[in-house]
Amino acid sequence: MIDVALMGQVLVWLLAIGIFMWSRQASVFHPAMVYLAFHGLVFVLRPILVYYFGFNSMWEYMGFKPSEEVFIRTLAVSSLAMICLVGACLMMGRVKTQFTQLEPPSFTLPQKRALLATTLLLIPLMAYSIYATRNGLEGDRVNGIYIMTNSTGYINEAQDFIMPLLVIWMLVTRFHWLNIFPALLYVAYRSWFGWSRWTILLFFLLVVMAYCWRNRRKWLPLWSILAAIPIILLFNVIGHNRDLVKSWITGEDAQVTSFQAGMTLKDKLKVQFDGPDFANFDFLSYIIWDVPFKTETYSFGAQYVQLFTEPIPRILWKGKPVGSPVRTINFTRYANFLGLTASLAGDGWISGGWVGVILELTLVGGLLGLAHRKFWMNSDNATGCILYLILVAIIPQWYRDGGISIAKFMLFNFTPVFIWMGMTWMMAGSFLPGYTVQLPAGTRIRVIQPGARQESIQ
Repeated sequence: MIDVALMGQVLVWLLAIGIFMWSRQASVFHPAMVYLAFHGLVFVLRPILVYYFGFNSMWEYMGFKPSEEVFIRTLAVSSLAMICLVGACLMMGRVKTQFTQLEPPSFTLPQKRALLATTLLLIPLMAYSIYATRNGLEGDRVNGIYIMTNSTGYINEAQDFIMPLLVIWMLVTRFHWLNIFPALLYVAYRSWFGWSRWTILLFFLLVVMAYCWRNRRKWLPLWSILAAIPIILLFNVIGHNRDLVKSWITGEDAQVTSFQAGMTLKDKLKVQFDGPDFANFDFLSYIIWDVPFKTETYSFGAQYVQLFTEPIPRILWKGKPVGSPVRTINFTRYANFLGLTASLAGDGWISGGWVGVILELTLVGGLLGLAHRKFWMNSDNATGCILYLILVAIIPQWYRDGGISIAKFMLFNFTPVFIWMGMTWMMAGSFLPGYTVQLPAGTRIRVIQPGARQESIQ
């Protein structure tokens, strides 16, 4: 039965891609395209590797292996999530996908000056953030979540400002070749840091989409596909050893993945790719087995109460709850789920089973569709489009994590854009509306002031 279910999973995914392309909404800017790529990787390819190639590292880590029934139910839940999100996104985001102007967007002098001022303003905070995350940061780990005790995430995560600022500079300078140096420096730092390797992929995706938007292209250029190969290889290598780049720099012995003599192709694939990066199918299987059959309840969306408590710095609220203050699900009770992610589909299942998946994925798809529609209707609005491109670039993390993580990513990636907009407003002299009118000679003007006599001037 699993063989038939896997074949059905592939066919449903291909059918969804066909409908997406037939809808005439398809482009690199569509959130549904990002989800289809995500679904194909973690819910189509991954279960095939698990079943036919014996990818079982996550089962061993969790101490759990699904039955045939749970395996098939997981495939069904993931397909339902894809249908709901893609369907709602296409329905609510339907618009004429055509740029209103063929010329690339231009930036005014106040915008350029404001960008420079924004960058200079944020450099000290970003530099301290980089320093603080590697020196003197203290905290505790509670249920797999790292809790800072002597600092706040508002400062330590300020280094996330770098990604949107770099891309804005690329757009303002019309992708001048000199941009390659700060971009390579950013990738090198993220590679050295090790634990931030996902931002390398998201940064690359944002750069490609910004390039397509500026050059009025709806699909990926060939160079981006070729450039993605070393980026993905770097991502995979760092995943096997987070301190790999740091070891190379310091001259220490770096542990790298190696193949032993006599290994079959199946064994080599397992060694190289059987890890947690794209194993959301494995995690979802456990969630479906656990909820509600072991927990005897759903969360009913209680995890989103954290949206109201998370903005309060822990340094100001010593007793701040870890995660949502209303907890109904404990994933570590029957298996080791520390450090793993639920995915958006899993978050919907946690909230209310089949109904939760339908409601949550439809709601998310609808909201993303409305954002897509607004993007095309204002495709020449630079700041608005940049915000949208950032959103589309970071939503793979939302699809993978589920929950409120997207709110944190949006906060730190949108903030530089909002500061830039505010700086532009001030530098453009927009404090009060002003008008210039040229009057003919000899015109009489009557100035009327409340509570005073009327005077005429000439």
